[in-house]
Amino acid sequence: MLNFRPSLKVSILAFLSCLLVLAWLLFSLFAFRTAANDLYDLKARHARMLLATFVNQLPESIPVYPEGLISTNSPAALYGLKLAEDISTLRLTLLDANGKYIYSTGREGTDVFSPFAVTTSSGGTFITPDGNSLGCVILIQRNNVQVGRAGLLLSLETEKQRLKRSRELFMAYFAIDFILLLWIGAFILSRIVVKPVNSLLGATEKITRGYYGHQITVTGSLELSQLAESFNNMSETLLYKDRQVTTQLEALEKANAELRQAREESLRSEKMASIGLLAAGMAHEIGTPLASITGYAELISSEASSGSPTADYAGRIAEDCTRIDRIIRGLLDYARSRTPRVEPTRIDRVINESLELLTQQGALKHIEVSRMLADEQPEVLVDPHQLQQVLINLMLNSRDAMPDGGRLVIRSVFDGAVKLPMSPDGSVRVDVFDSGSGIPREQLKQVFDPFFTTKPPGKGTGLGLAIVSRIMEEMGGRILVKSEIGKGTCFTLYLPVAQN
Repeated sequence: MLNFRPSLKVSILAFLSCLLVLAWLLFSLFAFRTAANDLYDLKARHARMLLATFVNQLPESIPVYPEGLISTNSPAALYGLKLAEDISTLRLTLLDANGKYIYSTGREGTDVFSPFAVTTSSGGTFITPDGNSLGCVILIQRNNVQVGRAGLLLSLETEKQRLKRSRELFMAYFAIDFILLLWIGAFILSRIVVKPVNSLLGATEKITRGYYGHQITVTGSLELSQLAESFNNMSETLLYKDRQVTTQLEALEKANAELRQAREESLRSEKMASIGLLAAGMAHEIGTPLASITGYAELISSEASSGSPTADYAGRIAEDCTRIDRIIRGLLDYARSRTPRVEPTRIDRVINESLELLTQQGALKHIEVSRMLADEQPEVLVDPHQLQQVLINLMLNSRDAMPDGGRLVIRSVFDGAVKLPMSPDGSVRVDVFDSGSGIPREQLKQVFDPFFTTKPPGKGTGLGLAIVSRIMEEMGGRILVKSEIGKGTCFTLYLPVAQN
């Protein structure tokens, strides 16, 4: 998404335009409000004068409805008829002391009580809620007693038309002034500000592209001339420094590239050689006694009665020996990777078997183990033996992180958001969470490196998580880790789903 920035000229003109528009809005608001108030005040005085003339022509005795009405031949009624001929007169009404009208004249279609739309206890003038008319009410008294009310409603259409014409004329003047001021401002800005700044900008772009030593000359204010002079001095200095830096940088980059390549190749060779030697030595030293243990276990199992504890123990010994043999082969495979024998596997079965194996050995004593396995989830395409090795390794690491006890949670769920190359429709996520001491943030990126360990010397080889990471990659999966000091660590496995 492009980051749009207006030019300096546009920015200043926009600022001036905003000032002009704001000034016009304030002035027009004040001018139009003042003009409207003056016109409405003049209209109100005119309405009071007309209504006062009507009241002065009323008889001394004001009749009361329904006993009497104002005679149509009376001076007040005749004056009302003449007043109704004026196009601005909407309604003239006279009410008795009970609020009943005893005389009314005006434009057809108007309510006889419209001059009293706004209640006034002491008379006066008012603007109707719709703003289209002005009303005036005079209280009629005889011997200090109110005997009626007279109301006149005048249209404000003429005044509104005058205000509209004034507003249109003012808008035309403002548009002309606005265009002239912007044109003059744009011309002045281009000569004294924008043109010198553009020259500096163009020279800066050349410096950015590597054309050091470029010189410029600008006209304008003193500050811009000083800025141009400083720019020229900077350009000369950059040209000199660039020549020095280029020579030294080329030599350093060449040396660093050679050192980096040699170091990476040396480290990788040393790690792979160390792992290969270690694995070969373990296979040679452990293989022979392990074969003897396996043979004796099978012999005991064959001699013991079926279903006896001895046969069960012998079987477990044989299974553990087989697992040890697989681990040794895994170390050998770390130096020379092999293709895993993947097959559709139920993840809950592998998790349950791994937990049962560790529980029978007493590896999870004083640890609260919780399983949160989804009831319905697809099978995963993995090597079940290698996946069990991964889970056992992670559980043992969690145990070591909780020497005083804690909580171990194993959770599995189908995650359609995380897609793997072998599983484009999603993956099965397995979380192994412990409430241990946690791993420092700066060490999280190294936990899968060979021979890196956070355990004390003699407590770990630093190969466990490296083998786990390699196994996950070979099975087409992924492993991530999150940790917080004092709260625990969570290893997350993403396993490919077996396609139906």
